Amino acid sequence: MKKIGLFILTVSVLVSCSTTDYSTNVTGVHDNVTIVVKDFITLGIVTVETKEIHHSSALGFSKSIQGSKVTYADLMQEAAKLEADDVINIRIDVNNNYTKKAFDWLTGWSRTYTYTGTALAIKYTEKLEAHEVTPQYGTLPRIPETTGAVKKTRDGRTQLR
Repeated sequence: MKKIGLFILTVSVLVSCSTTDYSTNVTGVHDNVTIVVKDFITLGIVTVETKEIHHSSALGFSKSIQGSKVTYADLMQEAAKLEADDVINIRIDVNNNYTKKAFDWLTGWSRTYTYTGTALAIKYTEKLEAHEVTPQYGTLPRIPETTGAVKKTRDGRTQLR
């Protein structure tokens, strides 16, 4: 009788489920970047959303990942639509929403992660000049191409097109 009770207890513990639904800010190693102090104007906030789906087959014989995370290039593509030179104040959030069960390893599972990246698109009011190279930093920003989106008036004020 004790063996049956122990068996029922073991099965009930293994069958229990847990649900995860949370959002966090993606953290990790940050790069050191040379910041050139120049005047700029803000053009707006750009947002990029991507999905990443992790899938595992029964008994974990095959695992796959589809989709991607938000990258700096994704944010710059959106900022280019506003004719921006750069993006600042980048924030990438991840939202996980899945149910984790005890026998997922036996039946297979699928989890979806939604990444939302936001940044502030900016336009420099003057061209950047990179004469001095700091040896501890690999590269300095290149001089941006003029797009004609920002113009200076005769009295020296900056205005958008």
